[in-house]
Amino acid sequence: FSASALKCAARDTWIGWDYRHQYGRLKLIANNSRFLILPQWHLPNLGTKVLSLCQRRIGSDWLVHFEQPLLLLETFVDASRYRCTVYRAGNWTCVGQTRGHRRVREGYSEGGGTSKLVFVRALRRDARSQLSRPVIEEKYRQEKPKMMLRIEHMSA
Repeated sequence: FSASALKCAARDTWIGWDYRHQYGRLKLIANNSRFLILPQWHLPNLGTKVLSLCQRRIGSDWLVHFEQPLLLLETFVDASRYRCTVYRAGNWTCVGQTRGHRRVREGYSEGGGTSKLVFVRALRRDARSQLSRPVIEEKYRQEKPKMMLRIEHMSA
């Protein structure tokens, strides 16, 4: 697992959050960046079991290591190479496709990359509403307090 994708239109639309809140709340999402079971380890339900165990534990591990709570997991799957069976069996929700852009040193690629399916899995039932509401609960707040100015300072 790693930090969430900075931009993902399918995920952002599904959450329904305002762009003003997005960057302050990305830390509440983790990305399942690598998940591979080698051919010699293909056993019935192994992938689903491993993913389930990870889902149960990641919230507490993330809090210990990064001092950040988690509300949502995301992942990207190349459907031309994989069938997404493990994610579908694990009740992950397919929220759309990427546009095929990828992160490069200069920013984002021009396109031409492979579009991937975007799957999300809420770690709490109210994860989507928490991420999209105008004022998030105190325990999930990542934004730093704004500097308060008195009226005489603002008019100066």
